[in-house]
Amino acid sequence: MSFLQHPAFQSLVLPLLLATASMALLRLAGTRWTALGAALGLVIALTVWPGFDWPASSRAQTLPWIALAGLLAAALAIGLNAPGTKALARGAGLLATALVTVLAVALAVWAALGGSLLLAQLALMVGSVAGVAGLWAWRSATITPAALAPLVLAGLVIAFAQGSLALSSPEAAGDAAERDDPYYTPQWK
Repeated sequence: MSFLQHPAFQSLVLPLLLATASMALLRLAGTRWTALGAALGLVIALTVWPGFDWPASSRAQTLPWIALAGLLAAALAIGLNAPGTKALARGAGLLATALVTVLAVALAVWAALGGSLLLAQLALMVGSVAGVAGLWAWRSATITPAALAPLVLAGLVIAFAQGSLALSSPEAAGDAAERDDPYYTPQWK
């Protein structure tokens, strides 16, 4: 098994590194754009794993496309100085990013206990980049609601996929550990 194909690296380390690098690079464009680094890091991490598949044949494969669309919409909103692009106060930014991080980690736990390791990994990706945004909000108050929107959209797609997975299986009330995950085909085995 390669270190780059390990699920912990793909879902925690890679998005964290990419979000940090993206925020550092976007800082050169100005403080308004820096907050988009977390969403950009998520999109790049989703490009590396699981990748952009067209046409998306499952709900989990729509996540990279939704994250990309959210990133483009947020960049357009920041470029046009639309409502929701004003930086939050330091306390409000910390609270917003902490809430997104905690909800993403809770979503990962729900997905893992619900039987989908792929959705759990994707939720951990959102949680790790939201944690980077939280560290940035703690360091400087430049987090905007528009920059957090792609992360929230990604979390909603994962929650919808997990909810539909739980409701679609005939043994939804049964033991989740005995069911096969229709989304997950590990490459590291």
